[in-house]
Amino acid sequence: METSSTIIGLSLFVLFMGPIFYALYRQGLKEKRNKKALQNLAKSNNMKLNHIEISNALVLGLDKAQHKLLILEPANANQHQLIDLSEVNKTSVIKRSVSFTENDKKSTKIIQISIELLSESNHKRISEILFYDEDGADNSDMETQLFTASRWNNLIQASL
Repeated sequence: METSSTIIGLSLFVLFMGPIFYALYRQGLKEKRNKKALQNLAKSNNMKLNHIEISNALVLGLDKAQHKLLILEPANANQHQLIDLSEVNKTSVIKRSVSFTENDKKSTKIIQISIELLSESNHKRISEILFYDEDGADNSDMETQLFTASRWNNLIQASL
């Protein structure tokens, strides 16, 4: 009786915990692949990355010595963008929101968070780095992405 209950217990453990361990393993592989792709791009552009950020929808790398920012989008077939921060004059965190009324109370809801990079010469937008989009496939935590965007905004401003 003890052996059969042990086998049933182990089977249930594997049945319920197996998919979780598999998902964690796949996520780790995905992060390693994205980090390697970022490092290969940095190497091909003669960059030494001081700061790296890896999330599901965005991979960022910053080279403070050369004042360059490398943006990689794994969701878009590893599209990348190299931004020379010497051409950037101003950065800001942009929070787009919608207003709605619920139970006679006006509320706002943030639907998008991004960092806007403006050029030195005519304050024209060079690029926009999207951290959170409510409609996007990667619907991660808005507060976490707001914190991450603020941290990267500070890092980029320090490198200007």
